[in-house]
Amino acid sequence: MFWNVSFPSIPLLQPVDAILDVAIIGGGITGLSTAYYLKDSNLKIALFDKGKIGQGVTSKTTAKITYLQGNIYQKLGSRAKEYFLSQKMAISELLRIIEKEQISCDLEQVNSILFTLEDDNVSKITRERELVESFSCHTFDVVDSKIKAGFGINDSYVFHPLKYLSGLSKVLLSKVLFYENTLVQNIKRCEDYYILETSLGDFKARNVAVACHYPFFLYPNFFPLKTYIQREYVNVSKVGSNKHYSAINIDSNLHSIRFYNDYLIYGSNRHKLTSKIDYGKNYEKSKSDFKKYFHRVPEFTWMNQDIVSHDLLPFIGEIFPHLFMGTAYRGWGITNGTLAGKILSDLILHRENEFSSFFSPCRMSVSLFSNSFLGVFHYMKVYAEALWKKNNPYYIRINGVIYAIYEDKEYKIHKIRLLCPHMKCNLVFNSFDETWDCPCHGSRFDLDGKLMEGPAKENLKTSI
Repeated sequence: MFWNVSFPSIPLLQPVDAILDVAIIGGGITGLSTAYYLKDSNLKIALFDKGKIGQGVTSKTTAKITYLQGNIYQKLGSRAKEYFLSQKMAISELLRIIEKEQISCDLEQVNSILFTLEDDNVSKITRERELVESFSCHTFDVVDSKIKAGFGINDSYVFHPLKYLSGLSKVLLSKVLFYENTLVQNIKRCEDYYILETSLGDFKARNVAVACHYPFFLYPNFFPLKTYIQREYVNVSKVGSNKHYSAINIDSNLHSIRFYNDYLIYGSNRHKLTSKIDYGKNYEKSKSDFKKYFHRVPEFTWMNQDIVSHDLLPFIGEIFPHLFMGTAYRGWGITNGTLAGKILSDLILHRENEFSSFFSPCRMSVSLFSNSFLGVFHYMKVYAEALWKKNNPYYIRINGVIYAIYEDKEYKIHKIRLLCPHMKCNLVFNSFDETWDCPCHGSRFDLDGKLMEGPAKENLKTSI
């Protein structure tokens, strides 16, 4: 792991009999931010994570802190100004927390650049700049022979994401109950509280904030129908100097750049999870692109899975009485995770928040069903390919059920049922990581079917 830092030692805790005031599910930036804003409320708060605090999706971010996020403002139309204001507020909150709590996280103010490599997108760069300037922001020209058009802003930041989360957890350790390695398997409504069924036992809570990357339930909200997952690949290598800027383009072929000390961090090859299912080839293409553009072999390579709503706005707020969620950040989780912490805590404490209705997860998108049907089409494509593929892994069908048999590099045989327990999608073999990945909703399992990443809540079946 490239982002690596020591977190404070968290003691092993047993389930509490008393009803919690707030249960937070997820120990990334959303969960820790929510806990931070609630820490002085005198409420009994517990935070649950299926693994270690801070080691989930936030550990894979490129950690840009900026409101310049592709050409999002022209895509949002009439909603652009409010989204911009939310991002400015989130940046201000991050800076305030870092200063107040004296968190050492290598915060650096840098220029942020938006550019295109394609003639057809020059007008979009011009339009995005006009919108940003209409929000009273100062921009500057970016002229480079390698790009077709670009502009920049100077009030953006980068930092070390896990140093920040570690700092937050130190602040919270005496005020929040932390339950690491505790998978929340189900949430049930009971009278005036919820029951959380976990791998450690049952907990009761009056309020539940679902702050994990992908909410694991279908009802309420029909969340899987309102979103899709996009994946991008990140490569990192030493380049000898820090260029003190971050950059991203608006073209279909992603180029995302930032620096950390003398390392270059480069994101590329972004695609919908269902559209390019040979994930091993996608990894190799990203590494090949890195070598092509920067003449270096990456020292670190990983992938990000980002949830995107069909209307491009995050889902932050109440989905059922006293049940809250924050997710679908479209790859901009540092600002939106902080924003979600503020909104969710305000809702729990019955305080006004100017953005609560704007990001409400109960809103409906006009593109909801058309995009969902497209996802079903890609799912059927995966299903058909699984039936006909006959190498390693080897796929067989028994009584209408598809099984996969894989022989690893040490000639060990692994057998799994090729069906994700979340919503019964067929899995795809990821040859780079040697994992079984769900192309529908992003769950991941190791070779022997052990759950690595949700929204699935259980391991794969392995018996044939």
